[in-house]
Amino acid sequence: MEETLIDKTIALCPECLAPLPATISADGEGVVWMERTCEEHGRTRTRIWPDAEHYRWLQSLALPKTPPRANCAATSPCPLGCGTCARHERRGTLLEIEVTRACNLHCPVCFMSAEDPTGDPSLEEIAAMYEVIADAVGTDGAVQLTGGEPTCRKDLPEIIRMGRERGFWGIEVNTNGLVIASRPGYLETLVEAGLTGVYLSFDGMTGDVYEATCGRDILDVKLAAIERCREAGIQVVLSVAVLSGVNDGQLGDLLRFSLENADVVAGLALQPAFTSGRFEADREGALTAGDVIFKMAEQSEGLIEARDFWPLGCSNPLCDTGLFLVRDQRGADERYHPWGFYPATKVLTFDEYREAYNPDSPQGSVIPDILAWRGVPVADGLSIIVMNYMDANTMDIQRMRECSMMVTVPDGRAIPFCSYHLTDGAGRRVYAPWCKEELRNR
Repeated sequence: MEETLIDKTIALCPECLAPLPATISADGEGVVWMERTCEEHGRTRTRIWPDAEHYRWLQSLALPKTPPRANCAATSPCPLGCGTCARHERRGTLLEIEVTRACNLHCPVCFMSAEDPTGDPSLEEIAAMYEVIADAVGTDGAVQLTGGEPTCRKDLPEIIRMGRERGFWGIEVNTNGLVIASRPGYLETLVEAGLTGVYLSFDGMTGDVYEATCGRDILDVKLAAIERCREAGIQVVLSVAVLSGVNDGQLGDLLRFSLENADVVAGLALQPAFTSGRFEADREGALTAGDVIFKMAEQSEGLIEARDFWPLGCSNPLCDTGLFLVRDQRGADERYHPWGFYPATKVLTFDEYREAYNPDSPQGSVIPDILAWRGVPVADGLSIIVMNYMDANTMDIQRMRECSMMVTVPDGRAIPFCSYHLTDGAGRRVYAPWCKEELRNR
């Protein structure tokens, strides 16, 4: 079948992680593929987007790059030697501190491979990581405390308080919600310490989804955690790992649930599952971000179109796209969608978006910040973000050099998220946790 070349890049051999020249091409049906050949492991062909026209359209909307404030020398081929190195093209906008590798679940699709709390960072090391973030982006950057499961640490309130005392305005915790749901008063303790948001893994609306993604049905726990957030007066973002044949048919249900609970649910983060770390599900038929965008449009009952998702400007346009749904208050003469919301693209053109774009807005707030400046009510709207993480099969080095999501480590580095979690065909990490060991494969 004849193919049309779209681009050339550097990709990886998914077995040995050797960097290889790669082509990005559209086949006769318009599907986009990335292909490369390793001398030892042969040819690899990876489906990376369902529609070449949409792929090119998103690329054409790239916003100006804001370079990192500081970086280190480039001493090794990408994706080794990150820190962030002099080849990196965009600054970090969401920086993570991995506070533990302990977890109270054993999820089959965990990119963290989180099991062992051995060697968790001390409070002094966490303080050093806060300093890394302050040096990299300043204290107005967003900080996410992650793991493992952060609530496994008894000193989590102290960790949060430490960050707020350092001057960070926004600190959220990435959690499965088990402790928040089961321990009355616990979330209030975190809020008193300075927590500003909860990033809750929430994969679907039926128990069988959680049996597949978490190993058991914990839907009731997830719903209870959201109710705790409502009671504590803190916003929650629902984080969905999207798997083909598991929950990709529930995107519309998740959207409607989020809109019905927009008083507490501020965002819906859709993440096609990627295979770094422990990933026991079959990778065949893995979804791309493009698949998720089109599926969400198809399941939204006419509320959303695929081109309502715009690049968020913090990363490569193929890595982070988003939209904002506004509660419909336009008047009885307007055509209402039955769900009572409309996308920002109804009142904002992309040229207006580009002109008003503020790189200092957090990635989930880029569009609502512009709308608020224009006088559009956004207080109870909903942000939807599609985050296109890369593993050894999908790693595009150019995209990785534009990564804005960083993991901080105690030695002073901020490492792009997809590099930090990267594993080879045998499941071996490139970067040891917190980089407390020498880099593998160096």
